[in-house]
Amino acid sequence: MTRTSQDPVAVFSRFGLRPDSLIRVALPQKETLAVRLRQALEELGGIYLAFGVYLQWRSDLLTSGQIEALSPLALDLPGISRQKVAELLISRLPDKGGAIAPTLADTPEWVTLNRTGFRARVEDQFVIVQVPHPPVPDAEIVAFRKGILALGAPELAHVAQPEILRQFEEWLRTAETAGSERDFLDAIGNYGVNIGTVYPLPVPYLCTEDFLIWPLIEGETAAALVAKGDPEICSSVAGAILEQFCVLAIVECDLRLDAMVVTAEGKLAFRRLSRATATPPGLTAAALEYVAAAIARNAALSTRALLRLAISYESPVLERELVSKLSAVDPELKVHRWFPASVETFEANWRAVSRLDVPRSLFLDCLHRNLVAIGYWIGDSIRAGAPPKDAIADAQWPVVGRMLRSRMAALISPDTALEWAASGGLLALGVMKEASRIAAEVRDNRLSMGFDISRRQDRTETTRPTWLLPFGLLLLSIFLICLRWGNMAPPILILPVRALTIATFAGLFWVVLRIR
Repeated sequence: MTRTSQDPVAVFSRFGLRPDSLIRVALPQKETLAVRLRQALEELGGIYLAFGVYLQWRSDLLTSGQIEALSPLALDLPGISRQKVAELLISRLPDKGGAIAPTLADTPEWVTLNRTGFRARVEDQFVIVQVPHPPVPDAEIVAFRKGILALGAPELAHVAQPEILRQFEEWLRTAETAGSERDFLDAIGNYGVNIGTVYPLPVPYLCTEDFLIWPLIEGETAAALVAKGDPEICSSVAGAILEQFCVLAIVECDLRLDAMVVTAEGKLAFRRLSRATATPPGLTAAALEYVAAAIARNAALSTRALLRLAISYESPVLERELVSKLSAVDPELKVHRWFPASVETFEANWRAVSRLDVPRSLFLDCLHRNLVAIGYWIGDSIRAGAPPKDAIADAQWPVVGRMLRSRMAALISPDTALEWAASGGLLALGVMKEASRIAAEVRDNRLSMGFDISRRQDRTETTRPTWLLPFGLLLLSIFLICLRWGNMAPPILILPVRALTIATFAGLFWVVLRIR
């Protein structure tokens, strides 16, 4: 990322984005304020251009009109030269690099803020050689923090608040090394066919700390399909985003249509994973509950789950405050655009949680950013002729279905079977010990087996109903099923499932007390 050589104060003044410059701008201007912001960031380039990318689809910070004005931000980036990539291949891969370097394409396949990717060949297969750009120096970030304060237009001053700039720096740092990207791709590769989206698979013996190489994934870009009004592309993208969040426990922080293609087999594929971040462990249940409740427009459940995602624990005080903030969020009318109901809910929730006095979580903001972006892409596809439908709501249950199938497959796998067998062995040992004790009591005439028809006050400690053991096993089975799969229930059944879990636990406690 090249540092800007221009003075931010002068550029923002020229585009009428400073209070002291507004009186010198000819009004009314043809360009809106957000258009002038986009033009100023494009002219400044470097880290300011990255800040423009960070602001795209951020409906917690911008209005719908500002979002649409910022969406066509032009990424005219120099990237890394073919010669530099060839030199890296030859120096880092003494055996293979010399054969790969001459096959590099003359122009990059893509240039992003943090990556340059070239098409090449390894034997008879096309591959991508992707090289990370140098990290942003700390001095450049310090200079940016000072320069962005020149953005003094009252309607935009809030985007330069310290917490926003702190998160922007975190967002920048997520894609600095090839190693972190490889870790994510390797982890995703372990899921195999249990996920519905295709991802790049790095070739281990061709990857180094300086670059990654993986087989080229070809297909028609998602951007082209949206422009043609394809009726299924937005559902596929929505399914991929929900799958990332609820199954893979990651969020793509720079979701772009040109990074995705639909393969010849009809599957959505990511050609690159530009800026992934992991979600905190143990939040899968809350993620599923939040998505399901928000789509069902269940405000009580969605706010509770959203708060758990935001702060990792339940807080009745903050929950009441979040509900209050949510009720104060006015729905924003999207002029000349069809906008899905589920995305309106996610957008309102995002704006409400952003007003809480809690630290901003990058993964949660980027999840909402992606869902809002899909809402706008749905509107674009409808303009091009696609039928109106809520693609995010349609994508929910296919993702949950794949989760159930993969978990059932894991349940009957040999490794899991061995674990169950070991657990079953321990349970059988306990049953045998109990049966041995009961047999000893029968032998000593201290236990009467049969139907329990005595009054409660006449029962003794050694009188046990014959139905107690099978009843206990039934309760245990129901309890385990509720624990393992209860969080996947439809929103309308979540409360009954929770009540059943509590009831079966209480029943198990009662059974244990009866077996003494």
